[in-house]
Amino acid sequence: MKHASRNLLIACAACLMWMPAHGHHALSANYIEEVGTIEGVVVEVFWANPHVHYYIEVAGEDGATRLWDLESSNLNGMASAGWTRDTVKVGDRIRVSGRLGREGRPRLALERSSLEILE
Repeated sequence: MKHASRNLLIACAACLMWMPAHGHHALSANYIEEVGTIEGVVVEVFWANPHVHYYIEVAGEDGATRLWDLESSNLNGMASAGWTRDTVKVGDRIRVSGRLGREGRPRLALERSSLEILE
């Protein structure tokens, strides 16, 4: 009986190690349902997993600039949608819409179809 219990435990552990990990946060953990639109200049591109980020400086109504974090999909998701590291570059002026950050944080959940590169 000892060996059967031990073998069952080993088999269960092996199955758990084989299963992919799904430890991912929900969008609602960082963003609210309200959608906002911002416009600014890209100052940094973070093209790496787990999510692609674009950091943009946005001028407020008072003239002061604020750094916003635009969070997008992972590399595979971006690539499958036709995006590359050079689709949006440092220095580009962009207008983008997406779900706003919780508690007034300057972040936005980027929807790839809602980004416009301005001239």
